[in-house]
Amino acid sequence: MRNFRRASIQSQILILATLLVVLVSVVATAMEPYIYGRHDRGFQNGLFAARAAMVAEQFSQASSAQDEVAVLKRAAALGVGVEKLSLDRPLAGQQQMVSPSELVARINAILADNIFAAFHRFVIGQSHPDILTVGIDDKRALVFQLPVFPSYVWFVPAAASGFLKIVIPLVLLAYFSSWLITEPLRHFAAAAKRVSMEGSWEKPFEADGAAEIRSLAESLNVMSDRIQSMAEDRTRMLSGVGHDLRTPLTRLRMRAERSAEPELRSLMLGDIATLNFMIDECLAYFKDPSVRAVDLKVDISSLLQTIATDFSDTGVDVRFAGPRRLAFVCKPQALTRAITNLVENASRYATQVEIDLESRDDGGIKISVGDNGPGLTDEAKAKVLEPFFKVDKSRQIGAQGGSGLGLGLPIAKGIVTKAHNGQLTLLDRTPTGLVVVIDLPAPQGMQPEGAPPIPSSQ
Repeated sequence: MRNFRRASIQSQILILATLLVVLVSVVATAMEPYIYGRHDRGFQNGLFAARAAMVAEQFSQASSAQDEVAVLKRAAALGVGVEKLSLDRPLAGQQQMVSPSELVARINAILADNIFAAFHRFVIGQSHPDILTVGIDDKRALVFQLPVFPSYVWFVPAAASGFLKIVIPLVLLAYFSSWLITEPLRHFAAAAKRVSMEGSWEKPFEADGAAEIRSLAESLNVMSDRIQSMAEDRTRMLSGVGHDLRTPLTRLRMRAERSAEPELRSLMLGDIATLNFMIDECLAYFKDPSVRAVDLKVDISSLLQTIATDFSDTGVDVRFAGPRRLAFVCKPQALTRAITNLVENASRYATQVEIDLESRDDGGIKISVGDNGPGLTDEAKAKVLEPFFKVDKSRQIGAQGGSGLGLGLPIAKGIVTKAHNGQLTLLDRTPTGLVVVIDLPAPQGMQPEGAPPIPSSQ
């Protein structure tokens, strides 16, 4: 079985086709006697013909009316329907009379197990028995009522034969072959989903199944190693560039602080601070620590309240509304970073920021970060989640302009979607402003706890 599963798909199909032929042949050989001998189980054509011939012979030898009645009674006891017919008047309709010597051959011809005759009777729905008239002598004749098989005697065994010999084997083999070929592909899909959620690229695809699938798994594992190596090289390069840039920036800052012109000193220090911020933001985007973070059960309400309090201490008007306590399984450091980026981004363009927390009936949570700023157009909403997108300056109303690179939202989106399998959506806020909605699904086994909500802090 293991060698069969590891064979090529072409070999598997060939073996399964051969197995289908063998299976159909075995089933057909075993079922033929039962299906084509179905009429013999109710009555036998030859036995009926022999009994009818015996009745005709005994009736021809009867010398009196009492003997004839006795023969007819014995025929009825044997299951042969027969009546005496007087030949004083001609036969009605197209009724034809045969001689006793032709009786057996004629009955066998009529009652022959012929598929076309049976199908004809099934189509026309014949319910009355066939009549066969046998001439005994010039004055006497016998009318035999030949049995007619019900329609189901032909239809049901024929249908059963098709199902037993063709349909059922094909269905079973089709299911088995599809399972055999697609099972490794399902493992591929699960591995790819696990990689996208956990970010672990260390041999994610198991080399199992057909030869083509094993070759594909090995190729994907090699590709994942190269991608991981490229990502690590990129991160090391950016870290080195960032480290090397900080040294001349530090010297520039020290020289700018010694400048005798206050206005020029302020401008240079502002540019240096912007460069430092850009370096930090780029490194944070390309080196995301949320990928290797561990899921922990935390009080999400306390986490969001702490973020709001920290920003309030720096002079930013941030308010929190939600349950007093709400247990949730997440990556707390990564989620804190995402919410902090959203609040920091909103504080650049608005004077007031609100963090709302709601628990869903399915165990998930909904976090909304809204501001009273100018908001964004629909076109900007589609682009603002892209890395290095520059937001229009018309939205910037505060003194904390930042770099304008727009990495806060992409970082937050990566943490929500990749690290927590959630969804991040940008919506308009009434009357003005922007709302960033985060929907996080409930981790398995998580039981949320809630308490009466606390009002928005003033």
